[in-house]
Amino acid sequence: MKIEIQSNHQMLEDERRQMDTWLDQVFGYDDLGIKWAKDDWSVLVRLDGQVVSHVGIVERIGTVNGQPVKLGGIGGVATRVEYQRRGLARVAMEKAAEFMRDGLGVEFGLLICGKPMTPYYSKLGWQVMEGPMMFDQARGKVTFDDSTKIMILPCNKHDWPQGVIDLCGPPW
Repeated sequence: MKIEIQSNHQMLEDERRQMDTWLDQVFGYDDLGIKWAKDDWSVLVRLDGQVVSHVGIVERIGTVNGQPVKLGGIGGVATRVEYQRRGLARVAMEKAAEFMRDGLGVEFGLLICGKPMTPYYSKLGWQVMEGPMMFDQARGKVTFDDSTKIMILPCNKHDWPQGVIDLCGPPW
């Protein structure tokens, strides 16, 4: 097993296309009509040279109650179906957390997930936070509803500032 972190610009076009195809298979069709942010970084788990698990990272300055917060956004957490239940996503998430903290110097990791996934991420140290959370779309600011869970991972010794979260861009 090989774990690597690549900037979006380092990834070969053909490899990115293949990965996007299987990420679409994992996540299915987005019927919400949301424009999602592109990853700045990818944590890739390879077996026999093939990418089998992926965690995307978006580096962003967002705000909580109007105060800037440096965020590492986690998105596109996926493992190819035939490699699931082997702990590969967990290893990739742990590497992503280390990179956000030590490499990017973010204050908090932030991910958005459905309620059924919160126990999984909680085991990795992520905490459910209350919103509301806003983000940018072509039609203006959009607010996620209660069916979507916001989870944070403290990457420094600061407490999460409670209040209105603005991602200051598209969600990840």
